[in-house]
Amino acid sequence: MLKYWIWLATRKGLGPRGALAVLRRFSSPEQAYCAGREDFADMEELRDPAPLLDKDMRGPEKILQQCYQKNIHILTYQDAAYPERLKNIDDPPIVLYYQGTIPAIDTEPVIAMVGTRRASAYGLLQAKQLGYQLGRNGAIVASGGAAGIDTLCLTGALTAGRPVIAVLGCGVDVTYPAANRTLFEDIRHHGCLLSEYPPGTEALPHHFPVRNRILSGLALGVVVVEAPKKSGALITASRALEQGRDVFAVPGNVGSPTCQGNIQLLKEGAIVVEDGWDVMQEYAHLFPSLIRRGPRPTGMTLSAQEQRELLENYAPKVQKKPPIVASQTEKVGIDDRKDVDNSQNKAYIDVQELLETVTPDERLILEQLACGARHIDTVIAESGLPAGRILASMTLLEVKGFVKRLPGRVFSLAEKQ
Repeated sequence: MLKYWIWLATRKGLGPRGALAVLRRFSSPEQAYCAGREDFADMEELRDPAPLLDKDMRGPEKILQQCYQKNIHILTYQDAAYPERLKNIDDPPIVLYYQGTIPAIDTEPVIAMVGTRRASAYGLLQAKQLGYQLGRNGAIVASGGAAGIDTLCLTGALTAGRPVIAVLGCGVDVTYPAANRTLFEDIRHHGCLLSEYPPGTEALPHHFPVRNRILSGLALGVVVVEAPKKSGALITASRALEQGRDVFAVPGNVGSPTCQGNIQLLKEGAIVVEDGWDVMQEYAHLFPSLIRRGPRPTGMTLSAQEQRELLENYAPKVQKKPPIVASQTEKVGIDDRKDVDNSQNKAYIDVQELLETVTPDERLILEQLACGARHIDTVIAESGLPAGRILASMTLLEVKGFVKRLPGRVFSLAEKQ
């Protein structure tokens, strides 16, 4: 019964991996519900079985009632319609909530598009054009539904007449941001709103990085349209690499803070995207009856409403630096030293805190860099591993913000923020 699935998915502290381990141990959530402490005793994946000993069904029953009232559908891990693509990631959600019609994801070329909320006019226009081009070329566009790049990607794809998927960091009945109310209504009629969070769940900051694994897990590849160096879009790109997905990046304006993440991804080997066909040609052989090269549209612009609601609200804010007064000058001193001259005073990330959260290959790299900056060739030589494995792991560590690339293919640990 659905209420047992909701019960298992909402156990606090269990997480997707823990819930999946319980499913593998028991044939159904209902059997897990009926199990006692002794039945969980030998499960190494469970640090604490206490959440599974809470048998109160009032919460799950309330969620189920809300779903019926709000026409929210529930998809469980064992349902035939649950996407195999998503099942194959390390930590798939065991329950998904959605409104609208969920596409047959495993038989469709789904492409995720991500980017910053505080986008430039260039980024917003690229997002709208690429969303439209991908849709015209046969893709189902998936994005996060946030303001800025996500909104324009989905808008462009809907214009092309293809269904879209918005993967939310809140309940599918929660309109966040509020300005996207009309867009979400369109998506309910021409695609689906999807979330692992029950109805009524607020859009909290820590939900979005967790949500990103679903976005990349549904897709064949992820297109980063415009992203600064520290961005949720780069988290999605990182998860895509971990899941074996392709990562694409739109060339950005050099010197623009909102494009620094794109430029970094391109340096690290992301596939360059100029138009939608640059993405779709990678999968044309897999979906010959669905993917087709359409005419490249020209003259697409941002509507007056898009400019007003997005450019004014989400364009990067330029912060003015306070002037240096005489007392500050005397206290700090004015000379020709640069930040690099004071590198011995910088605090770097604690490798020991990260070792349990990274792969064995990444651990090997971090342990080397803990002794100081190293050339990539030295890292490869000392690791004894194939160069491709080290380069791939180094890229992931860099995207995660654990290591920093220096000139001359030298790498070091990243500094504490």
